[in-house]
Amino acid sequence: MKTWIIKHQLISFFVLTYAIMFGVLFGYMFLFPGQLMLAFSLVWFLSVFSPTYSAFIVSWIIGGKEEVKRTFAGFTRWKAGLRWYLAAMTLFFAPLLVALVYISLGNPAAGLQPGMTIPALLGQVAIVAFSGPISEEAGWRGFALPRLQAKFNALVSSLILGVIWTCWHIPLFFLTGQAQVSIPFPFYLLLVTTLAVYFTWLYNNTHGSLVITVLAHFSFNLTGTLITGFVSLMPAMVFYMTASPLLGVLVLAIVLYFGPKHLSKRFERIIRSSE
Repeated sequence: MKTWIIKHQLISFFVLTYAIMFGVLFGYMFLFPGQLMLAFSLVWFLSVFSPTYSAFIVSWIIGGKEEVKRTFAGFTRWKAGLRWYLAAMTLFFAPLLVALVYISLGNPAAGLQPGMTIPALLGQVAIVAFSGPISEEAGWRGFALPRLQAKFNALVSSLILGVIWTCWHIPLFFLTGQAQVSIPFPFYLLLVTTLAVYFTWLYNNTHGSLVITVLAHFSFNLTGTLITGFVSLMPAMVFYMTASPLLGVLVLAIVLYFGPKHLSKRFERIIRSSE
C-alpha cells in the first residue's frame, strides 16, 4: 500500500480528502436530516479540515516527518512583499468597491441583520478564517498544487485543481444553512476555478507562501459573509453577477501578461515534484 501511495500521491490525496468530506457530511445528513452543521463542532472539524488531514497523512506515509514539514512549509513564508499582500486582499477590497458603487447608484443597503452585534460579527469573521482559508490551503496549495505543476503547466494545474476543489464542496449543496445551497452549481464551478488560477498566481510569485493564499482565501470568503451576508450591502445574486465577471477579467489579464506556463515571470519550482 505504501508503495502504491508513493507512486500515486495525488490520487491518494484526492481520494482520501473526498472520502472524509463526503463520508462525514452525507453520514451526518443521513443521521440528522435537516440539521444545521454548527461551526467548531466535531462534524465541522472533520469535514472542513479534510484537505489538511489528507495532506498530513499522505505526506507522512510517503516521507515521514520531513515530508510533512515540506508540505506545511508555506505557512512559514511570511516575507512575500507588500504588493502580494495587497494582491491577496484585493479579493476583499475590490468587491467592497463594487458594493459601494452599487449603493452610490441609488440602491439602498439592507444593513446589519436584525440582532447582529459586534461580538457576533467578530465571531463570524473567526469562523470565516477557519472555514476554508486555514482548514484547506495546506491541502490544495501546500500538497496538491506543486505536484500538479510537476506534470502540467500552471494554468492547466489550476483548472484541474479548481474542478476538484469545487466538487469537494458538493455535500454543502445539500446541507441546510450553507451558502452553496443558493448558488447554481455551474456558476459556482466557474467562480471557484477562476479563484484557483488567481491563487496559483499568488503562490508561484511568493515562493509557495501559504500565508498569502490563506489571506486571499479569507479575503474572498469575507466578502460573502459581510457584503452579501451580515452587513448586507447588496443582494447576493446581484453581487456575484457583477463582481465575478470582474474577477474573470482580472484573471484573464494575469494569464495573458504572466503566461500560462508558470503564471509568473520569475517562477521557481516550489517544494518538489512527485517523482
